[in-house]
Amino acid sequence: MNRYIALTRPGNAILTSIAVIAGAFIAKGPEDILDFQTEIAICCVSAMMLVGGGNALNDYNDRESDKKNHPERPIPSGKISAENALTFAQILLGLGLVILIFTLDNKMPFVIALLGVITLIAYENGLKAAGIAGNIAVGLMSGAVFLYAGMAVNDPGPTIWMFGLAILATITREIVKDIQDLEGDKDRFTLPARIGIGVSLNLATLILLVAIGLSYTAIGQFENMAWNAYVGGITLANGTMLFGIYNANQEDYFMGQKNIKQGMGIAMLAFIVAAGLN
Repeated sequence: MNRYIALTRPGNAILTSIAVIAGAFIAKGPEDILDFQTEIAICCVSAMMLVGGGNALNDYNDRESDKKNHPERPIPSGKISAENALTFAQILLGLGLVILIFTLDNKMPFVIALLGVITLIAYENGLKAAGIAGNIAVGLMSGAVFLYAGMAVNDPGPTIWMFGLAILATITREIVKDIQDLEGDKDRFTLPARIGIGVSLNLATLILLVAIGLSYTAIGQFENMAWNAYVGGITLANGTMLFGIYNANQEDYFMGQKNIKQGMGIAMLAFIVAAGLN
């Protein structure tokens, strides 16, 4: 794989574009979404650039701890210099914003994206090492993708559920990831470093349980087959994320955070299918 493409973590960038499409679909449904094809395409391209740039910036700032935590990444493996990675990140972030401001009449996606970039910069320049505040920042950036998609189709209301649930699930996953990377994060005072692994896992579990409880309050939006699809899908998603917490408690932190991410994907599919059937 090209070292610059690897720097963006293309899997995450593609998943983000899928999340944009999902958010737009949830907001407008299968018929009205066709009226916003251009806006959605522009927002997908911009979101991929912003996420790619954010990942590249993250790798630049984590280049020392990644020598231990993720030695295969482009910078610690020597495939790309730190300076080139930083320049690449800045270009992607800039282009992601420029595309929105100059191609869309509706400026709300740009506002959401700009707030996301500001949050990203704050995260990389202090919040990352500020315990739970850094986890919340990542949660907000992840959840904002759905709000961004709703803004793109002029109907953010139906995406608020996904926005909130994504924030809580992402905070849970970030706590588990911080535990996974604890040994290599000597230069960061993350939540597990502050309060310990056990208390951090208990907090992650509590946050996830709140998210699970909230996920079932959305069932009133659906009827008949849509209700069945949502309840079945969200239950599978919640079970997958709980299994992630179980794995984390068994000290398999890699699988723990991976299971939580898988559960988030299943939850997104549950919303899409239910919205299509509603």
